[in-house]
Amino acid sequence: MKNLYILLFAANLCLAQSSDLINTNWQVTKVVGELYPDQLPPPMPYQQVTQFSSNPSKLNLSFFNSVISNVIYSNNDTFAISDKVCTLASFLDDNGEVNQFFGKLCGFFDNGNNYHYTIQNNGSEKTLVISNSIFQEIHFKSAQLSVKDNESIKPSVFPNPATEYIVVENLKTNSNIELIDSSGKLVKMISNKSSREEIDIKNLIPGIYYLKADGKMIQKVIKK
Repeated sequence: MKNLYILLFAANLCLAQSSDLINTNWQVTKVVGELYPDQLPPPMPYQQVTQFSSNPSKLNLSFFNSVISNVIYSNNDTFAISDKVCTLASFLDDNGEVNQFFGKLCGFFDNGNNYHYTIQNNGSEKTLVISNSIFQEIHFKSAQLSVKDNESIKPSVFPNPATEYIVVENLKTNSNIELIDSSGKLVKMISNKSSREEIDIKNLIPGIYYLKADGKMIQKVIKK
């Protein structure tokens, strides 16, 4: 009976960990590695938010650019990733510190690898540590988002370049999404029902397109 209680406690702890991972907005606090000093995030003009989701199972790590991947959750505080994509826009308002720091975040994750995570809750704040197989860690703290912060989370687009489809995440629901070709012609218009929208582009002519949501430019999209 004692062993049964231990097993039930462990199972409940794992479920709690997974719930905290998915239901919390996270903010990167540092990157730790054996071969370099702790890397602290450089200043940014708006809050950077990382989110795990379960339907669909995704990771969206944001620090100006985004690390976006599919996630396979395990019951022992681990997960694996696949189809990782890192967006590659250049942050030009500093001496390269933001781009260098994001390079550490992007390089931390590899398709097919397993990652262990631990979450601690001290009542006022949660902390998350994700570790990989080469003794590197990314540290996070829970992020409290104001309305202004929520508005500053930018939509992300992947893959880009693309051949058959693009996925747009972090959208406001019921937005008017427009895809415009380089001549200014509207080629697609969609009203999304969730924060994530998959757009079929396989029948479009290869070239450069511009994606807008509610009249605001999101990103240039390259159709191969």
